[in-house]
Order: sequence, then C-alpha cells, then structure tokens
Amino acid sequence: MQRILWIILVLFIAIPPSLSLAGVISPARVRLQAGDAYFRTPSDADWLPVAANTPLDEGDSVWCPDGSRLEIQLNDASLIRIDGGSTMEMLAVEEGFTQIHLSSGRMYVHTVSSTKERSLQIDADDTTVLPASRSRLRIDMLPDREEDVSIFKGSAYVEGNGSRTRVRAGEQIALEEGHNELLALNPPDDWERWNTDRDRGIVRSSRSEANLPEEIRGYAGELDASGEWVRVPDYGMVWRPTVILADDWAPYRSGRWIWKGDDYVWISYESWGWVPYHYGRWIVVSGRGWCWVPPGRGDVYWGPGYVGWYRTGDRVGWTPLAPGETYYGHRSYGRNSVNVNITNVNVRNTTVVYRNSRARGGVTIVPQNDFLRGRTVHTPVGGRNAAPPRRPYRWAARASSRPGNRACRWSRPFPRASHRRR
Repeated sequence: MQRILWIILVLFIAIPPSLSLAGVISPARVRLQAGDAYFRTPSDADWLPVAANTPLDEGDSVWCPDGSRLEIQLNDASLIRIDGGSTMEMLAVEEGFTQIHLSSGRMYVHTVSSTKERSLQIDADDTTVLPASRSRLRIDMLPDREEDVSIFKGSAYVEGNGSRTRVRAGEQIALEEGHNELLALNPPDDWERWNTDRDRGIVRSSRSEANLPEEIRGYAGELDASGEWVRVPDYGMVWRPTVILADDWAPYRSGRWIWKGDDYVWISYESWGWVPYHYGRWIVVSGRGWCWVPPGRGDVYWGPGYVGWYRTGDRVGWTPLAPGETYYGHRSYGRNSVNVNITNVNVRNTTVVYRNSRARGGVTIVPQNDFLRGRTVHTPVGGRNAAPPRRPYRWAARASSRPGNRACRWSRPFPRASHRRR
C-alpha cells in the first residue's frame, strides 16, 4: 500500500495536567431498535432518526412512535426500554448519576449489580422512582393523571403525593392525584413478555470480564458473542472480532459518522461496535488481523471514535489509532487526546505516519459529500491533513411527524416541563 503522510496539528496546551486528562462522561447508547424511532438534541429542534449504537447525552430526548420499541443501555450497563407511543428525556448524565424523565407511554427498567443507591432516578409527571440494584420494574403512564409502578425483582422507592414508599418484588403501586395504593401485580401482557424474553438473553457471566477494566465490564457479553481473546507481545490480552463477513473489513468501516456534541461520532452497524470503537485502540497482529486493545485500568475514557483524520480536495479519510497515538477532536477525551478548539496554543505542522495506515484496510476514504450525508463508501486514494472535520453533519432524513399530545389507552398528554433532581 502506498505510504500515506498524515499532517497533524501539534498543540502545546497551557493548561494544568489534571484538566487535560479530564474526559467526557460516557453517554448512554441505543442498544436495540425495533421499528422507527427518533431522537432530538438540545441544539436541534428536529426529531432525527435513531439507530443502534447512537449515543444519548444529557438533554437528549427519545421518541418511539406506535409499533416501535427501543432498548437503551446506561453507562453503568443498566437497561431502559420504552414501548411504542413513549417519549423520554435524559435530564442528567453525570458520573454516578442518571436522571430520566418519562413524558408519556411506558418504560421497563433492568438495573445491574453496579447500580448504586440513588444513582438512577426516573421521573414520570409528579412521581419519582429510585430503583435498587439488580431490580426489574415497569412504569406505566395512564390516562387521568395516574402512574403505575410494578416491581418484578428487587425493589424501588417510589415518591408521589407527598409520600415515599418502598415497593418490593410482586407488588404494584398505583398513584392517582392525592392517593397511593399498593396492589398485587397484574397478569403479564405482551409488553412484559417481550421484556422478559430480552432479559433471558442477558449474559450473566462473561469470560471477557477478566480482560476489561471495571468501567466497561457491563459490555463484556457482546464481546463474548462476537469475538475471541488472544495474547500478543507488548499488549497482553487483545480482542479479535470473529463475525467479519467482508474480506476487506477494517475498524471504522461498517457504519457512519454523525455530528453530535460538537464532534463527529462513529455509529457502528455492528452489534458489538460500542466499546471497541469508543474506548481503547486498534492494532494489526500477524496471522490474526485487526485486534482491539482495551484501555488499561484507570485509563478509561469514552471518545467519539478514535481515528486519525485527513482530507484532500473533496475527500475525507481516517485511520484507526494505535495505542499511544493522540486523538485530535473538538472536545477533551482524556489521556492521549487534544482539544483543537482550545485557544492560546502554539500550532505547527508535523508529518506523521500513523502505524495502522500501512495495514490492509487501514485507510478509509470517502467523498466529502458522502461523509457529510453519513455514507461510508471506500475509495482507495491518498491524501493529506489531520485536523478533524468541522462542518456539522446534517441529517438527510427527519421525522415525518412528531410526538402527539393525545392520550391513548395507556399514555397521556405531556406533563409540564419543570423537573428537578431530588
């Protein structure tokens, strides 16, 4: 393969080291999409199509039209599912705390062992639900200003009508205006059965956990199902995908880039493509091909897609970064990253050859118009540059309608917008 020279911006940043290592809080992500669904960011008034592996940050809203369902994984690996006719908003995504507002419809919650007390809060109108770890429950918003909270496993504190009640497995609490009532669970319906089937597919223990830092062990089951671990010199245990169909497969090739959170974010079409594309780095191992190197313990930083950028004429390209190589983006993503938007820096051009650019499939290049439309089409041509693209990506497709205010048999109009963390 022809040697490709990458021009990177070397930035000398006059900020304390402690600040330079601060990373972006790991967002939630869409884990499963069944039917059409949409999301909206605080900076965009339009509802945009959502897909699996789309990150959801603080302030993002999600809408599931009738006939659709969505599964969302929080950064502690807990699962949130919403049914058709439901709308929710990520009110807070912080280190150790997530707050969600269910505006309409119904939601299923599956917390994990790493869920800490009061680390997850779900608001539904004037009702607040605080699930315990290892719990399974559902929240239904009904007509006539009523909420039902049903606990299938574990427990949750439910606050509403001026009282706080601990609801345990096998119980349901009905909250009407000025009145709460503890009841037995209703018989399972289609929504509950679908969630039970999804829960059965969750891997309880995983061989990948031993090779991952604690912060991302909740995703270990996806790596088990799609690859294998091998030991290599210098890096120890690395993960190799084994579900590859294309001969010219390479990381960051099956998917697209979207503009979100002031940076381009990689949306992988591969079911396992959350952790290996947003944490760690990639290497090529002789006889094994592409392998993912997980981040070390204490060095776990989420990133939008760890690649080296370049541009030539009307084309945009990228290569997967190897361990130790610096990511240049429009925000700070912890160690081995540089925020190119920081002012008061000295800039000079330096010629660098990224290690993976020499590997088979190490460079993906697309026409700029295809890149801006979220298409990935490989074109083997050379080029120069390295500053990350700045032009915001605009979605070609948008929602043809929007969430309605009409109450259905189990949902009701949107409540008022004022919500506070409790």
